[in-house]
Amino acid sequence: MIFAELYQQGRPLVVVTRQAPAVAGAWARLQASMSRGVIGGSADRMEVRVDVFLAELTALREVRTVFSEPIRLGATLQEQIRSLISDQKRREDVAAGSHPTSPDTLAAQLAAAGFRRQLRGFQLENLALIQRLPHGADFSVPGAGKTTVALANYTLLRARKDVEQLLVIAPLAAFEAWREDTAACFVRPPRIATHVGAISIDSDVEVLLTSYNRVASDYDRIRGYVGRRPTHVILDEAHRVKRGAQGVHGRAVLDLAYAARRRDILTGTPAPQGAFDLIALMRFLYPGQDQKILPASAYNERAGRDDDVLSQTSAAIQRYFVRTPKSRLGLPGTTFDVTTQMMSPIQQAIYSALLGRYRGDFELDRPTRRQFDRLGRVVMYLLEAATNPMLLVAGSDDADELGFIHPPLALDGSEPLAELLARYRDYETPWKYEHVKAMVEQARERGEKVIVWSTFVRNIRSLATHLKSFQPAIVHGGIPTRDSAPNGALTREAELDRFRHDRDCHVLLANPAACGEGISLHHWCHHAIYLDRTFNAGHFLQSQDRIHRLGLKDNVTTRFTLLLSEGSIDETINIRLREKITALSVLMDDPGLVRVALPEPDNDTPEQPAASDDMEAIASHVKARLDAA
Repeated sequence: MIFAELYQQGRPLVVVTRQAPAVAGAWARLQASMSRGVIGGSADRMEVRVDVFLAELTALREVRTVFSEPIRLGATLQEQIRSLISDQKRREDVAAGSHPTSPDTLAAQLAAAGFRRQLRGFQLENLALIQRLPHGADFSVPGAGKTTVALANYTLLRARKDVEQLLVIAPLAAFEAWREDTAACFVRPPRIATHVGAISIDSDVEVLLTSYNRVASDYDRIRGYVGRRPTHVILDEAHRVKRGAQGVHGRAVLDLAYAARRRDILTGTPAPQGAFDLIALMRFLYPGQDQKILPASAYNERAGRDDDVLSQTSAAIQRYFVRTPKSRLGLPGTTFDVTTQMMSPIQQAIYSALLGRYRGDFELDRPTRRQFDRLGRVVMYLLEAATNPMLLVAGSDDADELGFIHPPLALDGSEPLAELLARYRDYETPWKYEHVKAMVEQARERGEKVIVWSTFVRNIRSLATHLKSFQPAIVHGGIPTRDSAPNGALTREAELDRFRHDRDCHVLLANPAACGEGISLHHWCHHAIYLDRTFNAGHFLQSQDRIHRLGLKDNVTTRFTLLLSEGSIDETINIRLREKITALSVLMDDPGLVRVALPEPDNDTPEQPAASDDMEAIASHVKARLDAA
């Protein structure tokens, strides 16, 4: 006989044991099927990751039928499998067209349960579908009120006694929005707490906010909170776990899924790199069942933006998510100004010298991981040279996003590039800096405010000095949130409030990694300038939605200005972002996403600077520029 049981005291594992006189062939068949998930054991014992075990249930049936080997499942594992079967049946009922609760009925139920915020029509429609699903996804565009709909869903689940408490896993920047919405949505707001340190969680906390980092570093404590009462777990900005088991955050969150009574995910950019990004999201919602939901083609990362893969994946997941496109929000329009300008002579010479220096690096057919990391550094050097060459000699800032940490450009002082850099500071100012200064001056004269986005913290610090007369507010990874700041320290919330309410503060300098999620600026600012951008489509989309979201007045036009250095990596990134956002619009069946997110109408754990197919585009750029020289 073979016995299997699910253990969840720590990270969830299925322990499978062979008990005499089990057939050797049956045991060998199980070992082969579970091999990719085995993390320990002995000759007669396997410790298997639970997601792999559940994905290989067909092997259990084969062992029973082909080898006639008895298999006994422990009580906890049986309960988990019954839950999977129940989830699948509810999904099938939704696919068959079971009737949703009417919006009027939902509104009445919410009011009776003590929910005081009135939902808009499209929000009630989304709530109706999410309520029918065993676990659901809200992929509505940022600014559509996903937090409010999620809290409404929790209210109804709590009223039915399906759950008793709520865990929200979100970026630190989103905590304030959850606190504000929780206070605004309930007649009697539940006790809400923030868990940002390794401290105990009070027993009377009903809504707990924690970060993706904290789930990974304090898993046992958070798992204890989820396990003490039936818990609704929500992932906000859920695209952060797209690396799944390959990432520290993703692995911890996927493990936590097995302890949750109800699971939901929120993100306006669920697949910024393509269909492959959806695998981890489906594994959280429906552990062990993703291969029954997603087409096989979605598991090929390189093909994730191919038209046929996007179409297949879109059709496969349509029934499992709701999405409100920008067109449903009734927002006023956007305009894109693309300013492309030649670099000044010394900056152009520096950029060309970099291309020549690194051309050979991009001629590798299949770079190793070490070589790929080196190429990532080169990408950052090209980005810096296209915006402000003086960043090359400084290297990254300690406050930069982890994936963008890099050393200064290696120079021995004798090469022409070193001479060019030495001359640059004395003879030129980056054209982008001058252009931003002129636009901020114009905004001040009109009594308006501007947000300027840049990837690199050193760019933000340098630009702050250049724009000091405008008293810029600054938000980046080196400025802590209120929840993590020591007493008396400057916080992101304080800087954002200064930007919103101080009449002498005319510009906010921010990077998308720290300020691109969970923050609303649309009542105060209607113009965003992009000093530079990376290949991260999610960052680009999220940053736009800080100022273009629900609540804008009809007569307001939101303006985006892209600054591109002619003939530089800026133009390659612009093309690649168009491709990625177009792919996402197909995946989400939302062509309007393209119209609001791209500069021209379309008739699309550590973050790497570029993906493998982005590197191919950069290699083409390097070759084309040098061949033309």
